[in-house]
Amino acid sequence: MPAVEKLDIFLITYNRAPYLKRTLEQIFSAESPVKDFPITIIDNNSTDGTADVIKNFQADFPNIIYKKNKINIGGNGNIARTFELARKDYIWILCDDDNYCWDSWGDVEKYIEEGADAIVVGGVDYPKVGIANLFAQTTFLPGVIYKTSNIDETVIVNMQYNISNMFPHLALSSKLINENKEFKITTSKIVTYTQNEMPLEKTYVRGYNPEDLHPLMRNLNYLSAYANSIQMIKDKKLRNKLATKRRFYMSNLNSAKVFFFNADHYENSLYNLACIFCVLNAFEKFRFLINWILFYTLYRLIYIYIDEIYNEETFETIKTFKIRLFYFLKTNLFKIRFKEQGVM
Repeated sequence: MPAVEKLDIFLITYNRAPYLKRTLEQIFSAESPVKDFPITIIDNNSTDGTADVIKNFQADFPNIIYKKNKINIGGNGNIARTFELARKDYIWILCDDDNYCWDSWGDVEKYIEEGADAIVVGGVDYPKVGIANLFAQTTFLPGVIYKTSNIDETVIVNMQYNISNMFPHLALSSKLINENKEFKITTSKIVTYTQNEMPLEKTYVRGYNPEDLHPLMRNLNYLSAYANSIQMIKDKKLRNKLATKRRFYMSNLNSAKVFFFNADHYENSLYNLACIFCVLNAFEKFRFLINWILFYTLYRLIYIYIDEIYNEETFETIKTFKIRLFYFLKTNLFKIRFKEQGVM
């Protein structure tokens, strides 16, 4: 049975008409393997030209199904609702601002026929490196195609709860990891995250007056939301590994980088600190507290840290040792290159 019969594709959008137009141009391009799939666009009550963009594409592609929410239920609320709409064997939820390359679509067809529980089609966190990066990759909503038979009522209620933690879909990826389900990874990225004009924390509350929102929602940051989501992993050792062994894109939750690159989020909200603190084991809690103290003392004078860049084609990692003086002055010290040994 072809993938068109087995795969539900949804696209969620809100007030990004120019981005949406660019995205639809890619999805319905001549080389796109999904251009003839029924694609349902869930518009979160946009007030810009989104409806006109969609109607223009519908004229040429009647397989577009347009649904508009009566009110803006929030981006994460829209994600959770969309998972409930899946009727086919697999679901792929797209966003309105990413880029696509279809070279590895054959892998998707193959893995669907094999009955894979999850197919990783995106690349932000280099999921082949290890389990911590694989789980982190699932924060990128369009980066995974999910088998819908794994979506049960517990997953849905956990998604609803985790709306407040930015990543409702981590309820599903957590279940798959808890049950030792296998994640298949396409040879190359099909969808690539595009950094738009605002950080994720701003996107999380987009469309609302921040002063009217719950203070915890208004001040929550990415790493704290991610830490809260890790709590859904049942195995304590694995949970700590996900918190402390992530590489390349964001800092580990036990690192002093947490403070240097997100200082305002923690100085304004002890709740954010508590979120991270609670997910760590006893040793890492101690390390976290030491880093917190040092951030306001020694590290304000001198702080040496490492940034990593990974090449997926050669499995080569470049580690750059950096120094920060008097909190603001930064420079590189030296670099080292090596091949990854633990590639999945």
